[in-house]
Amino acid sequence: MANTNPLRRLSFAFSAAWWQHRLVVPALLLVTLILGWCAWQFSLTADTTHNHRNTLSAPSIQVLKQLPDRIEITAFCSNSPYKGRYFRKSITALIQRYQHLHPNLQLQFVDPATAPTMAREWQIKKEGEMVIRYRDQQQHLYLPYTEEALTNVLLQLQHGSRAPLLFANGNGESALQDTTSQGASQLGQALQAAGIRISSSASISSLSGKQASLATLVLAGATQPYTAAQGAAIQAHLQQGGNLVWLVDRPQQQGLDTLATQLGLTISQGMIIDPVNRQFEIPLHTLSTQRYAAHGPTQDFALRTFFDNAHAIQRPRQAGDPWRVLPLVAVAEHGWVSASYQPAHPVTLPVFNPQTDTQGPATVMLALEKDRASGERQRIVIIGSQQFFTNAQLQRGGNLALTMQSLQWVVNNQPSVSLPVSPLRDSVIALPTTQTWLMVLFNSFQFGLPALLLWAGWLRWRRKLRD
Repeated sequence: MANTNPLRRLSFAFSAAWWQHRLVVPALLLVTLILGWCAWQFSLTADTTHNHRNTLSAPSIQVLKQLPDRIEITAFCSNSPYKGRYFRKSITALIQRYQHLHPNLQLQFVDPATAPTMAREWQIKKEGEMVIRYRDQQQHLYLPYTEEALTNVLLQLQHGSRAPLLFANGNGESALQDTTSQGASQLGQALQAAGIRISSSASISSLSGKQASLATLVLAGATQPYTAAQGAAIQAHLQQGGNLVWLVDRPQQQGLDTLATQLGLTISQGMIIDPVNRQFEIPLHTLSTQRYAAHGPTQDFALRTFFDNAHAIQRPRQAGDPWRVLPLVAVAEHGWVSASYQPAHPVTLPVFNPQTDTQGPATVMLALEKDRASGERQRIVIIGSQQFFTNAQLQRGGNLALTMQSLQWVVNNQPSVSLPVSPLRDSVIALPTTQTWLMVLFNSFQFGLPALLLWAGWLRWRRKLRD
């Protein structure tokens, strides 16, 4: 029976040949333009990985929420198509995850070959190094480019301005305004460039205030002994949770033997010497090293540093001790701590005396760390070279870099963020352990699979000939 309903005939004709209508092409173009405009105006991203590897973790998001101001990241990478492209691609992939949640985070690339002055001013040492700036403070970051490393740098920038550096003066310490070889003007300029607040005080007794307990006291190599009142103020500063950087000579000569006893430190009376220096006509008490601990301020540090007239620092571990002991720098691997060596009389080569001397290597830089009730960490750095902060010493090797890294570590005394590592699914291929099966597997892919494809093609060709 024929279909006589005109509406049904019209709907059937439209459904059967709707794509042949003259308005279909303009409509499709209009829809395409609308979709393109929506894609240009709106951004929609989704992390479809099983472990959400392309999404920031909760600790990183929390840190970003506490950084409302502008964050500037400058990456020093060349324009080479190989190494430079690898650095730029890796950095961009990491920073984009942060820019998605922080729109005021800006990234720019600088080629060190075309901007060498800028690279020197910012103390760039390696290609691919990033400088992260926030509120006139800056931190450096190098490989590996991971979320955990960048989040910890942002965490340091978040709290860096809360704890200023207070340099004690009046007892022969190296002054930040002194431009002579025994001054510390280079250190002052580097600290200002890094955005770290610094101040000087001749009255250490004012440290007993509640606000001053959050400061970091720097004893930059006193040549005159501190008074009993000053020593008591320093101990009170530590008891209140303040940080300390101490360039020690002999504690008795600086009047701080009580402080050394309170911290459980043993400072050698004699100097550290290295007889290997005689081969290069270098004084025995002029030490150089590249032996650093993989924690604290010396983590990932590799530059050669120099220590003159250095004393060994020891602190035995004790049961129930709240302090964590971090030996940082060791020197004189083939030398020893000499009880009789005098720099003014280096005529004869000293001989190791097992009764009075201590065989190297010796620790010349040590840190102490413990948790505070506020969640921050109280940190102390002791350097066994009294003149380490002077301009004459900071010009040598990586001394300035180690000094800045150590001071920033003390100031930024917040605990770091540890992100859980999510294992990848199906990322491990179990191969045979025997040599025979490995050869069979290798030859199957190299020769067997191509031969199988050729055989299948030959069969297909023969079948078409028969047809």
